[in-house]
Amino acid sequence: MPQKEYNTIGLMSGSSLDGLDIAYCRFVLELETGDPAVSSWSILKAATLPFSEEWKERLFNLPEASARELALAHARFGSYIGRLVSGFLEQHDIAPELIASHGHTIFHYPEEGMTLQIGDGAAIAAVTGYPAIDNFRMQDVALGGQGAPLAPIADKLLFPEYDFMLNLGGIANITCKGARRYVAFDNIGANQVLNALAGQIGLPYDDGGQLAARGQVVPELLEKMERLEFFRQPYPKSLGNDWVREAMVGPYLAFDASLEDKLHTACRQIARQVAQDVARLVKAEALPPRQLRMLATGGGAFNTFLMQCLQEECEKAGPVTVEAAAPEIASFKEAALIALMGALRAGNIPNCLPTVTNAARPAIGGAIHQGWKKQL
Repeated sequence: MPQKEYNTIGLMSGSSLDGLDIAYCRFVLELETGDPAVSSWSILKAATLPFSEEWKERLFNLPEASARELALAHARFGSYIGRLVSGFLEQHDIAPELIASHGHTIFHYPEEGMTLQIGDGAAIAAVTGYPAIDNFRMQDVALGGQGAPLAPIADKLLFPEYDFMLNLGGIANITCKGARRYVAFDNIGANQVLNALAGQIGLPYDDGGQLAARGQVVPELLEKMERLEFFRQPYPKSLGNDWVREAMVGPYLAFDASLEDKLHTACRQIARQVAQDVARLVKAEALPPRQLRMLATGGGAFNTFLMQCLQEECEKAGPVTVEAAAPEIASFKEAALIALMGALRAGNIPNCLPTVTNAARPAIGGAIHQGWKKQL
């Protein structure tokens, strides 16, 4: 059986603006006819490099910037990423075959045929010297898909033993291994909401959900937020950061209640929405009548209170056990996903699942920018 080994860097700049996640990964792909398989994989080195305060503010405000400011930020953020990665490569004496970068999402309007992640791959390649692959979503969008979530290709190839994979990032998204296919979609704004609330008292996040655990549900707020139209829409569907800020963050911040009660209510809303989506998936995707397993990753997997809420709500939806991933997987799964997508792109293998995004056909997403130290 033909195999190909890839040693790749994956980069993720998430909506929470906490920094650049870097994962140096090894994948062994089995390239027989039909679907590819990953016979083994590992995260060899990983780190989160915080963004400067200047870049945090700039990225946060870019959706309202001029076209010129956006174009300049695209180029300069690519160079900034390149410098961060160069320091990581030098520190660990790494020479990767390629660097795969998700970039930072500024706009996501797949219904209008557009999604935009900034951080120019050409600049990353120029600064680091290694081939850089970026713009992973747009090919799928051009084929009529949502361009999101991207995670299911990793869920399928790296975590096939789970029935559900839940990523609790700035936006929560879920993958379901159904009887006939994989499906996935965005659930709800998650860490973006929780972190914005914690920021009202100068904290980057609610450590372990300690503040939320001291609060109680605000029924009026919960009912108001659960009436949002997105939650009633059928999948496939996806969310943009601007929707989360306008539809969720703003109303939560403005509501007249204690911080603890608002955090508690947000955790309960996230958990209730995920549980409702699980119940819908169990029925629609004909999952077997047995104890089902869900693996939670992302920063929210470290929120003990949120995880408790998820287990309580998911048990009502069916026999579902919610597991928190090991710390390294929880922290760097998305960066490992991008590293995998880069390896698949280098092998000209589809890296987006049309059953997830509703695209006309499988996309081989990603634009390649050759390096000067190494080329693909």
